[in-house]
Amino acid sequence: MRWAAPAALRLGEFSLRFRPLDLGWILLTTLGLFAAVLAAATIGSFPLGWQQVWAGLWQPSGSGEGAMAHQVLWQLRMPRILAAMLVGACLSLAGVILQSLTRNALAAPGLIGVEAGGSVTMLMSLVLFPGLVPVYLLPLTALAGGLVVAVFILMLALRGDFSPLRLILVGIGTTAMLQAVSELLLTYGDIDRVESALMWLGGSLHKVTWTEVRVLALWFLLAGVPAMFAFRQLNLLQLGPAVASSRGLSQRRTLAVLLLASVMLTSSAVATAGTMVFVGLIGPHLARQCCGDRHGILLPLAALSGALLVLIGDTLGRWVFAPLQLPAGLVVAIVGAPYFIFLIARRREFAN
Repeated sequence: MRWAAPAALRLGEFSLRFRPLDLGWILLTTLGLFAAVLAAATIGSFPLGWQQVWAGLWQPSGSGEGAMAHQVLWQLRMPRILAAMLVGACLSLAGVILQSLTRNALAAPGLIGVEAGGSVTMLMSLVLFPGLVPVYLLPLTALAGGLVVAVFILMLALRGDFSPLRLILVGIGTTAMLQAVSELLLTYGDIDRVESALMWLGGSLHKVTWTEVRVLALWFLLAGVPAMFAFRQLNLLQLGPAVASSRGLSQRRTLAVLLLASVMLTSSAVATAGTMVFVGLIGPHLARQCCGDRHGILLPLAALSGALLVLIGDTLGRWVFAPLQLPAGLVVAIVGAPYFIFLIARRREFAN
């Protein structure tokens, strides 16, 4: 069928083969994301109509009917919407990388301890040393903690020959230890300080500002965009070490660079929105159902799927029990946990 016939796109030394159906899935996901953005802009404690949204986006904030809409959109909702999309894209891309490197379809960003490391440092800043770090620098403490823990795990996992099993086991052990430290801080910390930290731990975006959005966008440009151009390396690694080496791929260097990219993406997302356990698992699998394991299409489609997933979760959290707001991470987990169980039941060979 002509619709399914592959085509090729060349960008310098990069050659990307795709089917028209792949472009259809990307277009459909993009349209869904655009619709979710419009819905998120109208929903909230101060509901807006479509005309108000349009006026608020383009009319100056000085005066007029769109002044209040302009304030609500640009100061409250747009930072939250953009942060939700960037967080979902970062976690989903990190999930694709880890699943490909470990050749384990159940791998997720939390596997390498980044989420746990960021949680511990953030809790220490909020519970043990409140006020020591300025509010606008708090996300950077989580980022630093996630990077330190991930580098420690990678150093152990990359000793000698790289072993996906060693990476998984070291990550599980380190994560368990850090989660115990988090529980200790939550149990014996000051109750008022603990309450302020619990919302962040649930994966909340309600306090996101333009500063966090800019920082997250910078990390996405530094790690996410280059990762999407590494589709050839990921395709070769999927074929096994022997095939990858025969094609001239330096496995050790490639593994280190791609794992570092996954760490940077996960750390920046956790620093902004807290822990969202299932995004890095569900996003890649939603994309894989459409395009398979061809990373040239899988990576951008997974980024779009993760962005759509977190944005829908955050919007539902603001709308379902309004004015009470549920953290986006909690909403995604409610959907993600049954999907995770279904995935294991359907693909038993992942456990082997």
